[in-house]
Amino acid sequence: MRTLLRFLRLLFFHVPLVGLSLFPFLSFAWPASGGLDTTGQRPLDPVASRSLTEVPDGFSLTLFASEPDIGKPIAMNWDERGRLWIIETVDFPNSVTAQSDSGDDRILICEDRDGDGRADNFTVFADGLNVPTSFTFVEGGVLVAQAPHFLLLKDLDGDDVADSREIVMTGWGTFDAHAGPSNLQYGLDNKVWGTVGHSGFDGYIEDHPAKFKQGVFRFDSDASRGVKDFEYLASTSNNTWGLGYSEEFDVFLSCTNNEHSIFFAIPAAYYAKAGIEEQGVEPINSHYAIHPLVDTLNQKDVVGGFTAATGHSLYTARSFPRQYWNRVAFICEPTGRLVHKHIITRRGSGFAEVGDGKNILASRDTWFSPVAAKVGPDGALWVLDWYNHMVHHLPEQDDQHGQDRRDLFRGRVYRLVYDEAPATQMPALSVDRPETLVQAIQHDNMFWRTTAQRLVVERNYRETAPALRQLISVNTTDKIQTNGAALHAVWTLKGLGLITPHDPQSLQAVVRALRHAAPGVRKAAVQTLPIALPAVLDSMVAAGVFYDDDDRVRLAAYLALADAPTSFQVNRILEEAMADQRNIDDKWIAEALKIGGRIHGSVNMEGRKDADIIRPTPDQHIEIRSIRGGLSYDRTYFSVRANSRVRIKFSNPNFMQHNLVIIKPGTLESVQQAAVALARQPDGATRQYIPASDDVLFAAPLVNPNEHFDLSFTAPSTPGLYPFLCTFPGHSQVMLGVMEVIDQDI
Repeated sequence: MRTLLRFLRLLFFHVPLVGLSLFPFLSFAWPASGGLDTTGQRPLDPVASRSLTEVPDGFSLTLFASEPDIGKPIAMNWDERGRLWIIETVDFPNSVTAQSDSGDDRILICEDRDGDGRADNFTVFADGLNVPTSFTFVEGGVLVAQAPHFLLLKDLDGDDVADSREIVMTGWGTFDAHAGPSNLQYGLDNKVWGTVGHSGFDGYIEDHPAKFKQGVFRFDSDASRGVKDFEYLASTSNNTWGLGYSEEFDVFLSCTNNEHSIFFAIPAAYYAKAGIEEQGVEPINSHYAIHPLVDTLNQKDVVGGFTAATGHSLYTARSFPRQYWNRVAFICEPTGRLVHKHIITRRGSGFAEVGDGKNILASRDTWFSPVAAKVGPDGALWVLDWYNHMVHHLPEQDDQHGQDRRDLFRGRVYRLVYDEAPATQMPALSVDRPETLVQAIQHDNMFWRTTAQRLVVERNYRETAPALRQLISVNTTDKIQTNGAALHAVWTLKGLGLITPHDPQSLQAVVRALRHAAPGVRKAAVQTLPIALPAVLDSMVAAGVFYDDDDRVRLAAYLALADAPTSFQVNRILEEAMADQRNIDDKWIAEALKIGGRIHGSVNMEGRKDADIIRPTPDQHIEIRSIRGGLSYDRTYFSVRANSRVRIKFSNPNFMQHNLVIIKPGTLESVQQAAVALARQPDGATRQYIPASDDVLFAAPLVNPNEHFDLSFTAPSTPGLYPFLCTFPGHSQVMLGVMEVIDQDI
């Protein structure tokens, strides 16, 4: 297969266009000249495609690489030399359920050696991959997410080609290629973070069974001996395709199907320790609609909205205008042919989206498919264009039409640059010269700070501690009240294992950082100090972090109390905090105080466990399933006796979420309208997209792919036809059925 694809690529890009008529299977051949239409447009060359793409005034979109040099880019990263690495995949999104050991995908290094802004040298680091979805640099190699495995690829001789390939983790679901692990990236806490969709994980981690669905996770960055210290952090509502950090290590996610921005506030371990079954994430998006330039959209649900939100990279450099710094995120919507400009603001200890920033770029080319947008080492916004008319799975009835619109060869990498930006000074990092790494920790681009931090920790350069302590002691802030060098220095000392009594100088440097002028540095100090030490808790009290004016610092401080030994002092801090109205009014601080109260106090758990509740045995048992690859139920009619006990087992083998809502006779149209309105509300997903209407009688919540829900109820006493429907965005008009209630005497 790989040989065939390489032959076709060579043929496609080097045979004269007239010759394409000799190969009728290439139904996506190069377009003839003439006008465009949004239904029949054929693929365009990079120059023509770029001419249809709009960017803000003062910005320019430049092409870095395209076919035939690269293929279908789906993920990107840069190494310590500032070289772009990409994953190319022609296998995606085909099923990987029966994957072989060898595929058609690869990792490619793209270099601009002559400095003209275009890649001119390409090296295949690894090929024979099968639907790899993400990668990141770790100690000793490159960690690749390729369900069902995580692979560690190593270049043993320094020639930029992987010489070894080792499975370091297995168990990731292969049910849906869209729903596997993605977004692997190094965190400021020196962990590798990632996300996963509803294919989830079912396997063993460090010899212990583990199973979870969609959400966010992290683990130790040294994967050379397998994945260690794995932590599932929070569950999300759907395929989680975006992960990003602010310069102060606030964490954000994006989900498909109408949740394009989520704030991650509290790790699951805190809730588990307190015996509370809740999730520390919250959707913060403020609007439903996207703003495409194309006339028609290839969307199956959440039509006109974020059905395939991808990425959540904040602008963490200084080349763009100041209003972008640390407050604008870039979220791709490939089905809308655009990248959204997502503006965030502080709201207490959390965040909210400010209105609707619309687009940072959008195209009239119906094949333009941005799947990743990240801030690069030069301060520009880099965009991967997977270039495809058909992005999602193909419904069975549309298979042939969709294949005609599925491209295997084209792909582009663009750079969005600010025209008036000064030239970025690219540091010359050397892993053998730690002083160059300390210098890079002071760079104004978070990419370089994070990369330098990672290399210092990986190489265990403890001799850099004096220089790191000096960076922390610089008690100043920049124009947006941050101090990136000091913050990264704190986390680097943590990664080196030096914030302990065994290194009193480093410990005291971080203790002094509790009073730093930059709130993000104070928060980092709280998060890295060993609070189990009584002297550290005393220092935190003396520094005033429990009464800090910055809500995020107080949130971090109250969460830290969960790891402190129970004492009179801890309980006094919690009691005083609960008496402060600003804490009670803040959602996440109130959660942290509840967690602390459960751990250190005698607060009783309220309510009974489900197992303690006696449920009557149903008189009738009904089974209903969604249709895989479609928008319908397998049963559109069933009958029940009036006043009987009914249990519906609703199973969802489909690739997307569905619910099942039973409503009063004659109310279908009004409930459909309510469902459409609810889809545009920020809390729609939290409410399971079930309208708050008296017309709704019974409802099963959103059911994830390959899961089921048992809906139990007493049938109405009045005979009649009771409609049921799925109220997920875009489904209510087509996913319908009827429950007939018949008289018991019949």
